[in-house]
Amino acid sequence: MQLIVAGFHRSGTSLVTQLLVEAGLFVGDELLGSRPSNPYGHFEDTEFLRLHRAILERHGSDWQWDAAFPHFIGPDHWRAMVALIRKRELAYSTWGFKDPRVCLFLGAWNYLLPDAKFLVVYRDPAECVRSLETRQADDLLHGRGNEADHRRFFSEPDHGLRLWDTYNRGLVNFVRTHRDDCLVINHQQVVDGYPVVRRVNERLGLSLADVSAAEVFDPAVTGRRSAPLRTISDDVADRVRETWETLESLTDTEEAV
Repeated sequence: MQLIVAGFHRSGTSLVTQLLVEAGLFVGDELLGSRPSNPYGHFEDTEFLRLHRAILERHGSDWQWDAAFPHFIGPDHWRAMVALIRKRELAYSTWGFKDPRVCLFLGAWNYLLPDAKFLVVYRDPAECVRSLETRQADDLLHGRGNEADHRRFFSEPDHGLRLWDTYNRGLVNFVRTHRDDCLVINHQQVVDGYPVVRRVNERLGLSLADVSAAEVFDPAVTGRRSAPLRTISDDVADRVRETWETLESLTDTEEAV
């Protein structure tokens, strides 16, 4: 069985995946390490990360897609996806992976892994965008990565919100079609003590050890910061609001215990 963790950047997927790893889920031998914005680590399998990056870069970018992704995957990348699956299946009966870019490829992975389950994590758009702006500003200040990509968050109105909507709208469309294979949770639920592992076992049929969030990470690391949602375009604001409300309607309502 496979469990794919999907969510936009800065939505809490790293924390959730850390919890799943502590509960016994294999998510890769070589994981992306920690940094100030992710002190516990990203918990992204670098093989899946490199593959997703390669597909996106062929279309001219890495992850900053703020419009519908063209969804073209070349034959070489299809073969690479199949090879990764075979490699994992030979070694593990239950495994998974996490990468925010997977939001753009859920249909492809579902086609190759028809029995896979999906844990979808989303977060308030204002919090995601503020977190991204902080990270990009820090990278810009210290000369890390692509300067032009960092500056887009400050030179293009609503760029961060358009990114949030593109990724999360992709999640909405996938969940609507594969409702029985998906568990949708809000980042704030996890911070408040939502029983992630227990609900993954109950709803998605896994058999992981029941580990609570409090045993793994400090919720204060991702505490909420009150600030208004800044928008320039009414159309963007309306789209984000619609996507948010739909995610809320799909969210698991199990209370923390």
